[in-house]
Amino acid sequence: MAELVNRFSYSPSQASMFQTCQRQYWFSRYGSWGGWEKDASPLAREAYRLKKMTNRYLWTGNRVHETIQEVLSAFRKGLESDPSAVRSQLLELLRKDFRESRDHPRKTLAPKNKVVLIEHDDPERQTSDDQWKKLVDRAMASIDGFFLSAAFRQIRNLGPDAILRNDDALEYMTASVEGYEFPVYVTIDVALKTGNGIMILDWKTGKPDSSGGHAQQLGLYALFAQSTWKTPPEQIRFAPVYLAYAPETLDLSTASREALETVRETIEHNARIILERIEDPDRGLAPIDRFSVTTSASDCRNCPFRSICTERPS
Repeated sequence: MAELVNRFSYSPSQASMFQTCQRQYWFSRYGSWGGWEKDASPLAREAYRLKKMTNRYLWTGNRVHETIQEVLSAFRKGLESDPSAVRSQLLELLRKDFRESRDHPRKTLAPKNKVVLIEHDDPERQTSDDQWKKLVDRAMASIDGFFLSAAFRQIRNLGPDAILRNDDALEYMTASVEGYEFPVYVTIDVALKTGNGIMILDWKTGKPDSSGGHAQQLGLYALFAQSTWKTPPEQIRFAPVYLAYAPETLDLSTASREALETVRETIEHNARIILERIEDPDRGLAPIDRFSVTTSASDCRNCPFRSICTERPS
């Protein structure tokens, strides 16, 4: 068996985590590495356990994405999905996840493919019944929104053969910083072949974003589409779809060479800053003291690794 090596890679979520708190990034990418081994240090073992958990927002968002993926996979096979049945199945799955997470022994590693919520593991993250209900209601609204969305109508109009990607592949392209090449990972929710090029859709269960983060993420997907399908930027269109808030809207943007070059420059800029902290990116050597701790108490409260972080803000 080939040796498993912790080589440097880049993704939008990793870059966002690094910008939020460098120490959180270190725990996720380096501190948890090898935590599955029998001879792992207590810190690595606990960091790995915490990394394998999820929070309530990611949990419901992921389940909505998986449900839509199943609907579109059936559509590609010529099968129609009953919205009421899909809704009921998602609700039952969320209830099952919740029960299993609630009953899972605290401070123990979650079995593979089992959801364990950090809100059930960390006493400081106790969540009220009303908060859980609002979250599940939003997941249900997201599925309802999907079936009523302009995006789904567009997919149906184009037909099953138009679907190039359906949230079913972790892929990468390469970027480089000062001659050092590394993979940039992406998972595209939906990519469609149209008469005029490529359309990329990204499902969002949260509120519309005004910070520009979603636009940057979709710009990366457009850059990937240009590289993978050899499509000119002006033939690539993309849009976030806010399922629970504005599903009837499909506000498509068109890529440009200048915008995609900016995306590439942003990747290289972010990666360069991260690589400055890493001693050996090919062997996964990254001293903890090179990664600073956030001064934001709110960011700290949302960090899955705060129970093992000795330098967190008070």
